[in-house]
Amino acid sequence: MPDLLVMEGINKAFFGVKVLKDVQFRLHEGEVHVILGENGAGKSTLIKILSGAYTLDSGKVFLEGKEVDMTSYNPEIASRLGIATIYQNFHLVPHLNIAENISLSNFPMKKGRIDWKSVQKRARDVLENIHFSIDPNTLVKKLSVSQQQMLEIAIALSKNAKIIIMDEPTAAISKKEVETLFQIIADIKKKKVGIIYISHKLEEIKVIGDSITILRDGRNVGTMGAKEAELNEIVSLMIGKEMKTLEKKHQYISSEVMIEFKSLRRKGFFEDISIQIGKGEIVGLTGLIGAGKTELARAIFGVDRLDAGQCFYHKREINIKNPKEAVQHGIGYLPEDRDVSGLCLNMPVKDNMTLVYLAKLKERIFSIPAEKALSQKYINQLKIKTTGVYQQVKYLSGGNKQKVIFAKWLAAHCQFLVLDEPTIGIDVGAREEIYNLIFDFVRSGERAVLFLSSDISEILSVSDRILVMFHGRLIAELDPNITTKQEIMARCLNLT
Repeated sequence: MPDLLVMEGINKAFFGVKVLKDVQFRLHEGEVHVILGENGAGKSTLIKILSGAYTLDSGKVFLEGKEVDMTSYNPEIASRLGIATIYQNFHLVPHLNIAENISLSNFPMKKGRIDWKSVQKRARDVLENIHFSIDPNTLVKKLSVSQQQMLEIAIALSKNAKIIIMDEPTAAISKKEVETLFQIIADIKKKKVGIIYISHKLEEIKVIGDSITILRDGRNVGTMGAKEAELNEIVSLMIGKEMKTLEKKHQYISSEVMIEFKSLRRKGFFEDISIQIGKGEIVGLTGLIGAGKTELARAIFGVDRLDAGQCFYHKREINIKNPKEAVQHGIGYLPEDRDVSGLCLNMPVKDNMTLVYLAKLKERIFSIPAEKALSQKYINQLKIKTTGVYQQVKYLSGGNKQKVIFAKWLAAHCQFLVLDEPTIGIDVGAREEIYNLIFDFVRSGERAVLFLSSDISEILSVSDRILVMFHGRLIAELDPNITTKQEIMARCLNLT
């Protein structure tokens, strides 16, 4: 297959720290080329250079054999050249409908006005192109995650994209939706479109990939065929050492209830939820997309209001109306959408770490040297890879961002944490570090965690007890020592 894209000697540094070092990359027509690597390996930086979000420091880019002028390269030029990027956080306008989103950057005009008939026809043609049967007048805010993803793909193809970059496209969709996505990708390949595919789900590689490039510490450490690659070899190249199997946590049985929820209800989302969590416990909560896990987590932390139910914390009833009250009681929350709800991306590491702690101080007096010292303490303790306390959080990898959120709640002396998909979009090496942070948090026997995850393997390995939600209700409590992945999945599907 002819080369569609060639990137040679790509170098990029932030604040004097090199994040890409002489990276080489090739993409062929009709190929799915998977880029793998730990968080901080340089994957996001490489695709942001290609999409025009970042400028490169040095190197060359060739598209269909012609060198691209990178001196004034930007997202608009990338789009004109046929490069489309579908990020984890979609770039859609929720209050406009599907047809309007498809034509947003180039509305067809007639006699100085928008030609709405042409807008509708374009939308129907684009949707039909990927076999997406939906009314083009549907508002985007009413679409599911997978439907929004399909719309992003449709928009990319409507702009005659030659290269589509997919960043963690299966992170938040169900198994059935993944199968649909993979069929769409197979159809796109037939049009000779090249796909750069970033994922941390190693089991997807052989199903969807043609080639694999592995980045580690900003370097290309290996490119190989996806079908021939061995899992152990891939992981070894990613982390620079042999893969370790996640060991099952020693089960902890608590004798003292720390927090209890009774008959929690939020209309349309969950009903009659009762949970007891003991001191020192990690209680896992799993279920399929739409089961109500995230909605429950948000309500527990006071982001959304409950319609009914009680909460008892250390045997005393509390009424949490908002996140501020949750924090005052020593409850912390790591949200699924860390970049939107968990962090202030344009603020430095130290401000993100001390934000809650300073808000809790009654005297409101805290010296800058003391704040820096507190932040540096957690940088060292949690092994956060950063240039220092003043680095903006948006430049950190996904795993290090999660560690900053952990540090925020540790600094605020929280005793109970609600962790919603804490390892989503995080590589195998960083996952192990996150698990160890959770184990360390509860080790004293005085703290507890509600651990929400759709990854059944980690639910089995991390939890002391497993709860299963289905359509807004708790339908099972399982012992991780005597249950299996198959049984948990059957429960998630409400088959037993």
